[in-house]
Amino acid sequence: MSHPQSPYTPSLPIILGSSSKYRASILKANNLTFTTLSPDIAEKNVLNRDEANPSSVALTVARAKADALVSSLGSHAPACLLVTTDQVVAYNGGVREKPKSRDECRAYLRSYATQPAETHSAIVVTNMGTGKRVEGIDIARQHFIEIPDSVVDELIAKGDVMYCSGGFMIDDRKMELTVSFSSLTGFALIEVPLVHPALLHPYLTKREGDEDSIIGMPMQLLYRLLREVESS
Repeated sequence: MSHPQSPYTPSLPIILGSSSKYRASILKANNLTFTTLSPDIAEKNVLNRDEANPSSVALTVARAKADALVSSLGSHAPACLLVTTDQVVAYNGGVREKPKSRDECRAYLRSYATQPAETHSAIVVTNMGTGKRVEGIDIARQHFIEIPDSVVDELIAKGDVMYCSGGFMIDDRKMELTVSFSSLTGFALIEVPLVHPALLHPYLTKREGDEDSIIGMPMQLLYRLLREVESS
């Protein structure tokens, strides 16, 4: 059993090797300062993927992302901590990544009423100053009740679930800008959003593991790896 990790601020700057706005939002919420780079790889074409082992698939892809970015940064890269990640969903003996079509996403969302979605989130941290690399996996499970077809259709139309492993996201709140009237300026667009409740929230039941792990950035694991990669 792993012990809870206290928040940790590394001495070196962090580069998040991901284009995921959800992972970035988790780092921001935990007051970590970072820059982002997006690895240019075709995840499905990564070699040595063991499709029978979801943790192995996630780690293999996260390593490939790290290798690609280390190569692109070159030998003159500044000392920093490069964080790369990947997540897959295990379901009924298979591995699910991002849905390839709306129909596949619809089938994924309908299926979770019978079995939970098990997320396998991999993190690889590379110390670009020393070359040291550490890695780990966090596994979590999200249980659902049946999701109505109307909600499934709305989620797919909104679009974000098409870019998520397993075709779902638990923090899928919809945001809108409000318009107010001022006697001095007339109508004005207010930059404060109205946040609507998450569409999936009423259909989520038991969760085994942390919310940030389900989303794809398990912070307990990240804190441990950041400490480890900076240790001598």
